[in-house]
Amino acid sequence: MRVLSWINFILGLWLIFAGFTMGRGVPGVMTEEIILGIIIAALSLAVLRTGNTGLSWLIALAGLWTLLAPTIVNYTAVPRARGNDITVGVLVLILGVINALYRPAAVRTHI
Repeated sequence: MRVLSWINFILGLWLIFAGFTMGRGVPGVMTEEIILGIIIAALSLAVLRTGNTGLSWLIALAGLWTLLAPTIVNYTAVPRARGNDITVGVLVLILGVINALYRPAAVRTHI
């Protein structure tokens, strides 16, 4: 579904923005948020351009990584970034899985 890809694209852009604002001063957090934001936004655009919903599994995987990143990278200095990553990670994961599983109904044509 196109709307889910657009939402994931916006969430990817949000992660990029959050990396520069919430993660400022903590290089590991800043880098992680910016890179994952770029990955999510780029994959969402690829799904929008090609219609390949199989790429949505990669978006879901990036969402899972975003969700787990606060436990891997030291987020103790930036608790707002931790909450943001958990929230965005859950949303991207759910929307990515739904988009990957969604298959449009076949259109019947009569000849």
